[in-house]
Amino acid sequence: MADTPFVVQLFGQFRLCRGDAPVPLESARVESVLAFLLLHRGQPQPRQRVAFALWPDSTEAQALTNLRHVLHTLRRSVPEIDRHIEATTRTLRWRPDLPYRLDVADFEAALAGEAWQDAVECYAGDLLTGLHDDWVEEERARLRHGYLDAVERLVATAEARGDLAGAVRHAERLLAEEPLREETYRMLMRLHDARGDRTRAVRVYHQCAAALDQDLGVEPAAETRAVYDALLARDETPDVTGRASGPPFVGRAAERSALTAAWRRAVAGRAHVVLLAGEPGIGKSRLAEEFRAWCAHRGAVTAAARAYPGEGVLAYGPVVAWLRSERLTAGLRTLARSYLTELARLLPELLVEVPGLARPERLPESEQRQRLYDAVARALSAPGAPLLLVADDVQWWDRESLQLLHYLLRTHPAAPWLVVATARGEDIDTTPSLADLRNALRAAETLTEIELDRLGRTETTVLAEQVAGGRVADADAAALFEQTEGNPLFVVEALRARQAGGGVLTPRVQAVIQARLSRLSPEARDLVAIAATVGREFTAEVVALAGRLSEEVVVRGLDELWRRRIIREHDTSAYDFSHDTIREAAYGALSPMRRRYLHGQVARALATAGELDAISGRLAVHYEAAGAVEQAVAAHARAADVAQRLYAHTEAARRLTRALELLPGLPASPERSARELELSTALLAPLVASEGYASARIHEAHERALTLARSLGVAPSPPLLRSLGLGSLARGDFAAARQHGVALRERGERDSDDVLRVEGEYLLGVTAFWAGELSTAREHLACAVALYRDENRREHLLRYAQDPVVICLTRLALTHWLLGDGDAAIRARDEGLARAEQIGHPYSLATGLLFASLLALDMADLPALRRWVDRAKAVTSPGTGVQVEGALAALDGYLEVVDGRPSEGIARIRQVVAAAPPVDQAAPGLRSAMLRILLAACDVAEEADIGLAACDELIALSSSAVWRPEARRLRAKFRARHTTNA
Repeated sequence: MADTPFVVQLFGQFRLCRGDAPVPLESARVESVLAFLLLHRGQPQPRQRVAFALWPDSTEAQALTNLRHVLHTLRRSVPEIDRHIEATTRTLRWRPDLPYRLDVADFEAALAGEAWQDAVECYAGDLLTGLHDDWVEEERARLRHGYLDAVERLVATAEARGDLAGAVRHAERLLAEEPLREETYRMLMRLHDARGDRTRAVRVYHQCAAALDQDLGVEPAAETRAVYDALLARDETPDVTGRASGPPFVGRAAERSALTAAWRRAVAGRAHVVLLAGEPGIGKSRLAEEFRAWCAHRGAVTAAARAYPGEGVLAYGPVVAWLRSERLTAGLRTLARSYLTELARLLPELLVEVPGLARPERLPESEQRQRLYDAVARALSAPGAPLLLVADDVQWWDRESLQLLHYLLRTHPAAPWLVVATARGEDIDTTPSLADLRNALRAAETLTEIELDRLGRTETTVLAEQVAGGRVADADAAALFEQTEGNPLFVVEALRARQAGGGVLTPRVQAVIQARLSRLSPEARDLVAIAATVGREFTAEVVALAGRLSEEVVVRGLDELWRRRIIREHDTSAYDFSHDTIREAAYGALSPMRRRYLHGQVARALATAGELDAISGRLAVHYEAAGAVEQAVAAHARAADVAQRLYAHTEAARRLTRALELLPGLPASPERSARELELSTALLAPLVASEGYASARIHEAHERALTLARSLGVAPSPPLLRSLGLGSLARGDFAAARQHGVALRERGERDSDDVLRVEGEYLLGVTAFWAGELSTAREHLACAVALYRDENRREHLLRYAQDPVVICLTRLALTHWLLGDGDAAIRARDEGLARAEQIGHPYSLATGLLFASLLALDMADLPALRRWVDRAKAVTSPGTGVQVEGALAALDGYLEVVDGRPSEGIARIRQVVAAAPPVDQAAPGLRSAMLRILLAACDVAEEADIGLAACDELIALSSSAVWRPEARRLRAKFRARHTTNA
């Protein structure tokens, strides 16, 4: 390792490695000194110059002292680097004659050799992002200029050799770096036109006009407009007035002040969320857009994502939209390949864009989720600048995206991140995942809530006059306010309808919008109908395919809709309606038969133009609306599979449930029954993960799957058998659980499948354990441990989400103790926990630690109990599950009782028990374990009344008998204490 050359990355965030192994440095100032010397490599640098550059506000003496301290720290932490730095009493120099690798050196060598592609590939981001010292700025600007020049050379080279697709790709990269450079927009328009794609060429002009209007408040230059006019001149374009400026922004001073204060807190290192709530049309999205532009002007990285009602978005869809924003996408180049591999689960295009990138493997749930969450956090931090994330219409976001957002804010409280979310106020409390997030953020004091009210009479008049372009008569302004009640969208749409010649003023905004839509050209009306059916953002390609429209019709129609502000540009390649209310009005005007037809056309267009996994949820929605049941079932099943790969259990269960609901629409046949059995079996895993084994839906799914298997004359599959066994166990039906465990073991013996044999013995062992048949439990659990093979671990984890040897050993430890063999209990516990730590599977480790804690409780080993509880809390991760989290919370309550806070501790345990009623058991024995903890706490606290009630419940509990003897013993003790006190 000592001979391995150093590899230094200065583009993006500073990174020092020996080969592929990162070398940690103790401080940011150590990084700065190294970066300064590397950027001036080979040239002796006076110590005073280095010190002044890094500590400009200090005295010369103090700055030199700081420099000596940093050099000492560097030599102590990385001794091998000392030979690379030539130090005299007066100067410092990085020695270029020793072997090392520097990305800036490779970049400059590529530029000198006119190897433009190599130079661009070296440039992984601006120099030392996140470092804002004055000495960096000049170097950063110089290197950035070289990068942009290299990209321009690539555009010219590709165009010269006739590679127009390559020229477009390079020009788009140039535009992402400088989104206000009109010359690049003109270049792209000409390139798209040369490729015969006028639709995209016109789209580029729309993007240019929007960017200039939002960021600078100006229109495109005459030269840019001339290119645009030339594109349209080939059509017999109807006389459409030039595009009006965007709706003016009026009022909201207090709201903007609150947003600004939240932004300053975030920039200072306190991650925060602002929730903008209000009725439709009140201006939530517009306020968020204005604030996003304000932040972007101040150097922030910004990204926006939205959701749509009733759409088929897949899990993490909004997070994907954030990651695909220009600045965050550019930052991905600075990430280690291991993070890019994880992100490829959400961004499959990385597997094409990053040569040789490893494909992500399916991992056990808790491990995969943790890695994915960490990779997303890295991606958000990669640009090295304060970050604003806009979450539009968050009431329609999927549960997984909201959970990821909560994780990011909880685990990175000091990140310079601000999330501005918009939501319809009436939908917040009726959306459980959003309500849960809001409550958690409130508790953490990381949420600011802003309720947007309607405009007052004066603000309504100001808005009307700005839209109208002149003074509005007092009588008209009063009538407008009365009829619109100060809703900004109603005001704008009413005035635009009147400007279009309708003279309509009505508080029924849909009538106003439909009046505007009726005055469009026939081609534009057709496009509006198709776009409204799509139900979200749309591309020119999809509407052209769905409507079977020529390029000329699409170009004319989209440009007219854009000019009329019916639609607006969305990201870099799509359009969206300027407001959901316009989409709803356009869709509402379609007849049922027309809707059905268009949904079918849109589904076929999407299937032709898109990657099927990514759009499977949307396809399901459109096929269903088109009455194409067979295709809808297949699309829902595919969407469920995609969700399950990401362990998005709720989404997978929802998709499979809907597919099963649609199946009766197909003719009855053995094929339909086989399909139903397949879907019913697939439903079990996500349903168990999201609702638990004892849920009524699981029981119904089990019964239906068994009925179908019998009718088809096939044996239940192993996953079904295992699920049936644990479901029976959760309901306290030990006989049925044994029957399924035997069947699972026999299937393994028949097929010589050690995985099934181990899982069968495990099921028989836990059934006997909870039934109180401890000798039998010991036999089966020990057999499962003996049959286990390390080479099968991955299959156990992927198919059944836990490592059975860890679970069986720690369960066996408690079994040994209850049978009176303390030495065997400790041996089994220690072996199980050692294996768990070695494997590193979070759920298995946390569950093993939970049973070690319960053993410590029964053994009255308080130091061990504290140790195992603390370790279990440290390793719990997103998705660990209520079984572990709830029991750990109860054990925390017990420790409170032991530490002299009996009232608080018992109240905490009772709260946990109440939150896990028997009908909602997440796993067999969960409630009995919590009651056992409550009994121990009541014994310590001498709380006889609560203890007696807990004893009675535990003794009567049908799903567990393991702690009944202890409950009977404590009941006698509590009764005696109760009698004495009486």
